[in-house]
Amino acid sequence: MLTFETVLTVFQAYLEKDPAYEVVQTSRGLTVLEWNPPGDSWCDAHLCRTPEELRDTLLDSYANYLEYAELTQGKRDLTQAEARMIQAARDVMLERCQKEDIK
Repeated sequence: MLTFETVLTVFQAYLEKDPAYEVVQTSRGLTVLEWNPPGDSWCDAHLCRTPEELRDTLLDSYANYLEYAELTQGKRDLTQAEARMIQAARDVMLERCQKEDIK
């Protein structure tokens, strides 16, 4: 059974690198906050009621990070090769969540 702890463990290294996203505990559950640069106000929030919702939200933010921070800096469209690379990296994270879930 997938747990919040498993998802947070899998995405820990990514979350430490990406200042735009933060996972916080709220009274209603874990929430993923998206911050506006330079980080003085948040621009979006996603309440994650289940570990699967957290996993999917973080998979999307991870893909966005790879596209904008690592590859294009928002200055151009992705190439097909880059899009495939991002999908492969996303698939690796998904697989890690599934493997951790089995333990």
